Amino acid sequence: MEKIGRFMKEKRGSRGLSLREASRLSGVSHTHIRDIEDGRSIPSFAMVMRFLKAYTVDMQDFLRETGYLPASIEPAHMDEVKSVPVISWTQAGNWQEICDTSQEDDYEEYVKTDTKGTFALRVRGDSMEPEFHDGDIIVINPFLKQEHNDYIVVCNEEGEATFKQLKKYGKTRVLHPLNPKYDDIELSKDIEYLIVGVVSEKKKRYR
Repeated sequence: MEKIGRFMKEKRGSRGLSLREASRLSGVSHTHIRDIEDGRSIPSFAMVMRFLKAYTVDMQDFLRETGYLPASIEPAHMDEVKSVPVISWTQAGNWQEICDTSQEDDYEEYVKTDTKGTFALRVRGDSMEPEFHDGDIIVINPFLKQEHNDYIVVCNEEGEATFKQLKKYGKTRVLHPLNPKYDDIELSKDIEYLIVGVVSEKKKRYR
């Protein structure tokens, strides 16, 4: 995990922040930040979220620069068919579990895709009907820039993941459930969230 420490130290330095200033912005003690940067400590998912927000770093940049993904599920060329793991929503909301290569052999199910997706999720509930139904499999690409009307997976600071459509109205961002019986969720500055990735493919389940 030394790459994570170097990444965090580089981003802090590029913004001209002292350890104590970074501590104030992230809510993590300056001694803990120093231990993470020196590779003596591994940050929790919640801490990673705080650092990304404090240093105004996009998650995709974090992914690309740290290589924080199992080698077997790195993005491939669009015409290359590969297998990606179907993970749980708990894992989707916990960045360390997704990226820890020691968990690589624990996945029970894989799906094939020719997109640049790196993992898949099985849809739960009816909030995204009629386009997505309970049991459908969605393939997630964490490298795509999120655009208006994209289907995205988002998690909050507790690591809870949700699947919605992204709507952009000027500077306002909204998580939109396709099922009209559910309300939109406006993403304000008071709500800490992290976009896990964009849906690149749907695989419908018939049985």
